[in-house]
Amino acid sequence: ARPLPPGIADVPVTDVLAAMPPWVALSFIFSLFVTAFAICASTQALLRWDTIHWPWSHLKCRVGRLPGLWEPCCGAASALRVGELEKKEEELRLKLVALLGEGLSDENESWQTHAQKLRTLTVGGYLQLDSITSCEGMLDFFAGHRVLASQNSLHCSLGIRLTVHYNLFCGTVLALGSEDQQRWLRKVHPSGALGCFLLTEVGAGVLSGLVVETVATWTWSGDEGDGYFDLHTPSPAAVKTWISQGLAADWGVVIAQLVVEGESRGPHVFILDMTAPGVTRESMGSKTTFNALDNAHVSFDHVRLPSNSLLSKLCSLKPQRETDGWRAEYTFVGKRPPSFLVIAQRLLSGRLCISDSAIAYLEGVLGATQSYADLRMVWVDKERKMPLAKLPYMEKMLDTVRACVSVHKAFLLLLQREFAEAVEVGDGEVPRDLATRIAAAKVEAPELAIKSISLLRRDVGSFGLMEESPFGSANDVLLCCRFAEGDSRVLQQMLVRDLVRAHTGLRPLAGLAWRVVRAWLSGALHSSARLGYLRDQQLLKLLWVLRKYARESRSTSRARKETDAWLRAGDLVYDVAKVHAQQIIHSTVEQSFGRSRDTDIFCTMSATDCMLCHVY
Repeated sequence: ARPLPPGIADVPVTDVLAAMPPWVALSFIFSLFVTAFAICASTQALLRWDTIHWPWSHLKCRVGRLPGLWEPCCGAASALRVGELEKKEEELRLKLVALLGEGLSDENESWQTHAQKLRTLTVGGYLQLDSITSCEGMLDFFAGHRVLASQNSLHCSLGIRLTVHYNLFCGTVLALGSEDQQRWLRKVHPSGALGCFLLTEVGAGVLSGLVVETVATWTWSGDEGDGYFDLHTPSPAAVKTWISQGLAADWGVVIAQLVVEGESRGPHVFILDMTAPGVTRESMGSKTTFNALDNAHVSFDHVRLPSNSLLSKLCSLKPQRETDGWRAEYTFVGKRPPSFLVIAQRLLSGRLCISDSAIAYLEGVLGATQSYADLRMVWVDKERKMPLAKLPYMEKMLDTVRACVSVHKAFLLLLQREFAEAVEVGDGEVPRDLATRIAAAKVEAPELAIKSISLLRRDVGSFGLMEESPFGSANDVLLCCRFAEGDSRVLQQMLVRDLVRAHTGLRPLAGLAWRVVRAWLSGALHSSARLGYLRDQQLLKLLWVLRKYARESRSTSRARKETDAWLRAGDLVYDVAKVHAQQIIHSTVEQSFGRSRDTDIFCTMSATDCMLCHVY
């Protein structure tokens, strides 16, 4: 390199700048500033896995005063017909009081006494069978569950009985049964007969949708083409477990492997007389609470089911006479046999009920806490008192919980209407996208309720220990919400597996990497874009980890390598699931009703939760 002329290195920078034209000096100084800022900002962003916070990017995020989600300008209240739903809830609450009387339910009374309450509701017409088959009826069905989950008419165990009988039992027969089977149900139902849903097995637990070992084998009973289904529990692992209303039920729908001519046709649904010979029902024992609800182990010792017990709207068995005897022909409607998603479609409406009830329960606790905090005066100095609700930390927490409740409520009402329309069409399988959004609701609604109630109880002092407070043992119903109708962990894995499959291959992976880089360079993000960036960066990290662990696995088969890698990924799977579910909820509400103060608060809370690795 050529040396600098003598004395050049000793010239002060200020003299160099003074010798330049003003516009050149200003441009030079500005470029130095931008370069230094870019280096510092990009380094900070890389260290924090955040976007580059350019000065102008914050201006893009700033807006004027945002309206609340339920204000008229957002249109959510009118689009979701909130006023009509509140009126319907009040009508159902009055009907509930007329049938069962005032007062809250005893959650630990005898299950026989408690089951009679559901018989009273059934005979008294609290809900009609049409409430689980039509679009408007389904909205009444969801409203009926919200009433039982509200603090002024709280009946936790009865709400579970209601969804088991109406949704899982009656809904499955009406969705999958033939016209004769539906007529049978409409004849039996007004008498107060109760039903249950037998799916979960001891060996599979919450994975029972993937593993069903109970078998129903078609068996011939003579030379005239007559036969029956032999329902049997082949091993202790196949015993049905956690069957709600299993002791009180008169009838049930049981999911079992259909075996025809020695060939398994997969899980199918059968109507079962719970008093039939060979059916054994045993109580699971006392629980910490909610003993008013009977949960049972149910097993079958070669129970003889009549030939018309198979729900046969979508599939059936037809005896065919051949030269060497009779053969049972298995037929189905459409291009393929009914999938498990079709067979267990009512699990989706059950998940909506659970999510909706969790938010309704939280809304009641929030209201009771707000009322107490408004009246509770606390000293702020030697001369002044102010309501607990006005202390900055308490006010912020109440506002945050209220905003999150609003977003979840709007999201669930949107899903309920979409699901009700799909049920009314009755064309079989629910769209996968809708099932994914329902899973997101089922995962996040109970988690929000559990976390929020814990925080509210922490900050109301000794009131949280009082019997009249909303913080008693009834809160354990939220744990039921967490594992019923599909455990949250299992649904989270389902959400992430779908994401991973969608990004298999070079092109989708390159698109994901480009989205992350583009968001990183674009600056501070807001709303769904912020949650989308967090999801994409976590997903990119997960894909890299899965690939790395699969290479390190000592298993010989590819499937085992992938399973080993999935297990080793551990908490990262659930981190991706959480931010993905939060992004689904936020984007659905914001795209439907626009940006609001509630969606922004929800987004901030969600981003904070998602950046705290595995907080729950």
